[in-house]
Amino acid sequence: MKIKSILFFLILFGSITVRSQNFAVKSNLLSLANGALNGGIEYAFGMRSTVDFSGSLRPWKRTERYVERYWLLQAEYRYWTCQKFNGSFFGVFLNGAQFNIGGKDMLLGKFKWLKNHRYSGWLTGGGISYGYHLILNRHWNLEVSLGIGYEYIRYDKYACPDLCAAWKERESYHYFGPDKFSLSIVYVFN
Repeated sequence: MKIKSILFFLILFGSITVRSQNFAVKSNLLSLANGALNGGIEYAFGMRSTVDFSGSLRPWKRTERYVERYWLLQAEYRYWTCQKFNGSFFGVFLNGAQFNIGGKDMLLGKFKWLKNHRYSGWLTGGGISYGYHLILNRHWNLEVSLGIGYEYIRYDKYACPDLCAAWKERESYHYFGPDKFSLSIVYVFN
């Protein structure tokens, strides 16, 4: 019986063909520089179509100055103008996240309101993107991607960044504008 099972699996897996450049793994270097664990997988299902699933997690405990904890998941369909994993692509994406952030001056003072309060909540949305893959060698690529879209954000606002701060209010916010920027190192399986 064992020999029949082994032969069955050898025939089954021996008949499966692996196509070149159908699968890639990646890491967003910008998210990594912020101290978040992140990664993504991308699978090709045509000559010019891929689907990308990526995520980011920053579970670290707060310091005395600020709190910045979050997780983010994103799914994206990509259409490549020439061939998959090479050159330009256009995408459509959906995302969702949960966050607990405050007490930090982010993006050179653009979000000054984050400095004096803590915000805890979630968001969901989507948008369109453009990106480019620069081939470095047979397996390694560098990817740059930008996106604009809509995000529905629901959050609780607290009086100060401290975890024991008094709750002030619950609000929601509709955001439209730039909401995706990544610089990723990509490994393409051949």
